[in-house]
Amino acid sequence: MTIKETLGWASEELKSSCERPLFEAELLLAYHLHKERIYLHSHENDVVENIEIFKSLIARRASHEPYEYIVGKTSFYDIELFVKQVVLIPRPETELLIDEVSSIIEKEHITSIAEIGIGSGAISIVLARKFPSLKIIATDISIDALNVAKKNIETFGLTDRITLKQTNLLESVDAQVQLVVSNPPYIARDALLESNVIDYEPHTALFGGERGDELLKQIITQVKQKNIPYLACEMGYDQKASMELFLTQVGVQYTKFYDDLAGLDRGFITKF
Repeated sequence: MTIKETLGWASEELKSSCERPLFEAELLLAYHLHKERIYLHSHENDVVENIEIFKSLIARRASHEPYEYIVGKTSFYDIELFVKQVVLIPRPETELLIDEVSSIIEKEHITSIAEIGIGSGAISIVLARKFPSLKIIATDISIDALNVAKKNIETFGLTDRITLKQTNLLESVDAQVQLVVSNPPYIARDALLESNVIDYEPHTALFGGERGDELLKQIITQVKQKNIPYLACEMGYDQKASMELFLTQVGVQYTKFYDDLAGLDRGFITKF
């Protein structure tokens, strides 16, 4: 088949699984051919080599497997990260968390932080690149996730700035840090999720307990116990009231909640 014929076939195959089937067909074909998308339109009569391999990519996407896992990479903030199914695909909403944390780092001249649940390494890597004097201890309970983070950290030459540790939350972290940042699992156990999320992304990175806020409360409690001044967390859109009440009960100097681009509650920054 030619490129034009292949794209027509692929977009039909993806109609039920993608909002923009032609666009995603183009992305996958460009990936398959190791070309830019613009190449497809200027060479539409070229024959597609190894068409069966491309068809297998389309079959995966038609089964709702996320594009990022198929190609093994994702764009986040100003970088490209290696990803696989053992880590959550970084979301644009988490870029807002980074911006909130960056403001605190600048204002308070913070030089040491910890990240709980590093996953792909997205948050720690972006912050380390933004602040050259920043030292980070990053934890994750999953050794598979830590291996993905390690690969990304090495790619950006940050192994001397980001220390990885396999542990639950901050349990094995003894070093004193000034701020903790986390995008933890915060979805309720019975939440209905789309197939591309529930069938492919790691459940340990999605679900925060029966109600969804249990892990967030554990993080708040542990950070206060360790006498760490600042905590910045992403949260569910429906968890502001729960977090506000719990933070008041725990006792904090102040808490700031922030919205995502859709105007939904998405996270908080608190000072103990």
